[in-house]
Amino acid sequence: MSTAAPEKIFEARGLTKRFRGLTALSDITFTAARGEILGLIGPNGAGKTTLISLISGTLYPTAGEITFMGRRIEKLPAYRRSRLGIGRTFQVMKPFPGLSVLENVTVGALFGAAGERNRGKAQQKARELCEFAGLGKRIDQRADALGGPDRKRLEFAKALAMQPKLLLLDEVMAGLNPTEVGEVVELIKKIRSTGVTILVIEHVMKAIRSLSDRLLVIHHGQQIAEGLPDQVLSDPRVVEAYLGKRRH
Repeated sequence: MSTAAPEKIFEARGLTKRFRGLTALSDITFTAARGEILGLIGPNGAGKTTLISLISGTLYPTAGEITFMGRRIEKLPAYRRSRLGIGRTFQVMKPFPGLSVLENVTVGALFGAAGERNRGKAQQKARELCEFAGLGKRIDQRADALGGPDRKRLEFAKALAMQPKLLLLDEVMAGLNPTEVGEVVELIKKIRSTGVTILVIEHVMKAIRSLSDRLLVIHHGQQIAEGLPDQVLSDPRVVEAYLGKRRH
């Protein structure tokens, strides 16, 4: 008996972005299914963060279409997309200064997809997410006093407070030691187990191989490979463009 295909919740078709004549991305096309982890890899400057910005709405495409949950969204502003269920983290972590960890996450609960307007309920949701992200003992600490690993956990908690159906993660393991990387991998797996679709940019190959259901590779703004991790990472184009030429 055949099994049903996974539900597609996201599709990009022909996404192109130019900045004053410079083409940062050209004709990017891919889909993502509910509960899937899609890894996005490529050299620095390949256009990965630009792609996430096009999806989240902080940038608009020069050409192409973005469909989310059956709706065209490429012309919607970022706040509209977040309320539809698209959340993201940022490479440069900037917690709201002067606010506690709990207050930072509460902001996400107040303005995300759920649009919780009751501050008490939003705060309770934020408290639960701090526990989920491993910040339960730091909820009253000033967010801007957190160390690097805990700031990354805060980024997760803030994004999850917006109740995303699609979560965009931009190098959340950068600068972490192997133990911390392992903890973040487990956290991402926990998030996926709740049904969230995840698009993750990462340079830690061991982590991205173990996490991803599929990989998408971008080089010089061009999509050069897509498929299962082992297939993609052994593709000669990927090896030469990103992983370095094979040693003989």
